Amino acid sequence: MADLVVLHASALIPSWESTPLGDGWLAVGDGRVIAMGSGEAPRGVLELDARGCLVLPGLVCAHHHLFQGASRGIETPGGLGDWLFLHYQAWSTMTAEDVAAAARLSLAQLALGGCTAVATFEYLHPPGEDFVSPVLEAAADVGLRLLYVRGCAPRLESIVADRLARSGADLTRLIEPEERALANTRAALSRPTSDRLRWGCGPTTPLFDDGGEFQRELTRIADEHGAPIHTHFHPLAGTKADGETAVGFARRIGLLRRGNWFAHGSRLANADVAGLGEAGVGVVHCPSCSTVLGYPIPDLTAWRAANDRVCVAVDGAASNDRGSMLAESQLAWLLQRARGSSGPPGPTAILEMVTTSPARAIGWPELGSLEVGHPADFAILDLSGVGMAGAVNAPGQALHRFFRTYDGHSVRDLVVGGEVVVADGHLVGTDLGAIVHAANAATARLYPDLR
Repeated sequence: MADLVVLHASALIPSWESTPLGDGWLAVGDGRVIAMGSGEAPRGVLELDARGCLVLPGLVCAHHHLFQGASRGIETPGGLGDWLFLHYQAWSTMTAEDVAAAARLSLAQLALGGCTAVATFEYLHPPGEDFVSPVLEAAADVGLRLLYVRGCAPRLESIVADRLARSGADLTRLIEPEERALANTRAALSRPTSDRLRWGCGPTTPLFDDGGEFQRELTRIADEHGAPIHTHFHPLAGTKADGETAVGFARRIGLLRRGNWFAHGSRLANADVAGLGEAGVGVVHCPSCSTVLGYPIPDLTAWRAANDRVCVAVDGAASNDRGSMLAESQLAWLLQRARGSSGPPGPTAILEMVTTSPARAIGWPELGSLEVGHPADFAILDLSGVGMAGAVNAPGQALHRFFRTYDGHSVRDLVVGGEVVVADGHLVGTDLGAIVHAANAATARLYPDLR
């Protein structure tokens, strides 16, 4: 008998190359998919009736900042510089308790939005304080897989560094000197891994003023531990040499390395994305962040054709107020259609960019699909409620119906490694009310002038 069986799914999607299974079933044993089919199903110790539901592979978020969960819905009228200034001031006062509250909220939103694995880029590490453990504990409590990217900020963005210094912000809580950053990165990458936890590293933004010396040393540490490198990558004017491409810039400073992946890429040409793909480097597009901060919306069809590691992700709460991967995938689809380019990606392509592509990009390729032998990570989305009423109800239309009618409601169930994390729209074993209370308290403390 299987440990868990999903029964009677209106549409079950094992992978994006396969036809959705009507009246589908999925059997789980030892945390992995052991069988699937249509019609009559085997028995399970636990059975989930998925009538009227869409069963999707668990979504994989390739870029997030879990510590930003207490920085939602805050108006910053200017551009990136004003946004960074406001939030860096608040983050310079963060405590480990704030990080725990923020991370739990971010993870709860991800779980309720269909995400089963997240790569989080955590680059705040004040001296003498542990901001790592609160995030690890939060992920374990909520039940999601975590790739913890131990970030560092030896420099702040030039557009905000002087302004912060003049404001009186404690820069020692934001900037981590190079030698300390390297030592602490080595220590983080030496920590244990598991089937739920992996490690990566990277600078907040690429360092180029030293000719790439710091990045090459960081890469040597990553190589020692077989770890990937992640960073924000949309080079500002003045960072690249005259006539240099973004790919050439990445190569010059030591970032062009198979298994790395970059966030945003808002200033990348299609040829840059193709060059990164040839080097085995992924690129993450965060639609909400791009709209909030005014970044260009890329042509995902062209990007995806040139690079099999192009992803869609939510980003941290300071630039994504919803934090739901399902909502973000819908927004990505809508923006591509609004962009007006020929052949915008369809629902299947968008969902591939939140499942198998990010799994490939972050080096966890067994995630993102429900093939036999793969981890049993999946979401069950109810299509029978009022939010999706009045739409064609057929297995072949399920994905299009979802993108056209999805109103942001939570997944009905979420399973990670065969363990139920969300049941009937509620987090299992986690007090959501307590998460909300703690996050609100952290926000009030971090942004006292905005109360």
